[in-house]
Amino acid sequence: MKRSGTPKILGIDVGLRTSWFVTVEGRKVTEFGVLGDYPRVQFAGIDAPLSFPMKGSFRECEKILLMRGIPLFPPRASFFVKIGEKGQKIAEELRKKGVEVYEVYPFATRKIIGIAPKVKKGRKEGWKMIEKELRDYLDFERFDNPHLVDAAICALTVLLNLEGRAEVISGEDGEILIPL
Repeated sequence: MKRSGTPKILGIDVGLRTSWFVTVEGRKVTEFGVLGDYPRVQFAGIDAPLSFPMKGSFRECEKILLMRGIPLFPPRASFFVKIGEKGQKIAEELRKKGVEVYEVYPFATRKIIGIAPKVKKGRKEGWKMIEKELRDYLDFERFDNPHLVDAAICALTVLLNLEGRAEVISGEDGEILIPL
C-alpha cells in the first residue's frame, strides 16, 4: 500500500482515564501529549481493540497472532472492555473526519521488527530501552512515559504500512495492522 507524499500520522495509546497521542510526519515526531482535540491527520493507529469477538474469547485476527507466537489479552477481559469501547469511539470520531484508522498492537510491532522484544515496559528502565531502540525508526528527543512510546509505535506501524512494509491481519470480527 505504498503512497506518495509525506502523510501526517496519529498514534494513540488508549487508557481508561488518559489517552496519549503522538503525531509523525515522515519519520519525525512533531507533537505528543495527552489526547484532547484531534490533530489534523490523514492516518491513525490506535492501541485498543476496535471490535470485539463475535464468539469466544479472541477475534480471528488475534488467533492468527497467537499462532504466530505473539501473546495478547482477550479483548473481552474485564479490564480491557472499557479501553476497547473508548478506542472504538475515538476511531469512529476520526473516521467521521476522513481519517483512515487502523488497530495496532504495539507489542506485536516490537516483536516482529525487533524493538526490544523481550523487554517489559512496566518499569522505567524497560520503556526507556524500548524508547532507545525506537530511535532507529523515528526521530524524537524523548518521551515522558511508556504510553507515549506505545503511541509512537502505533504511528510507526501505520508508516510502515504506507511504505508497503505491513499487513492487515483480518477476520470476520476485526483486523490488526502489523509489520511484515
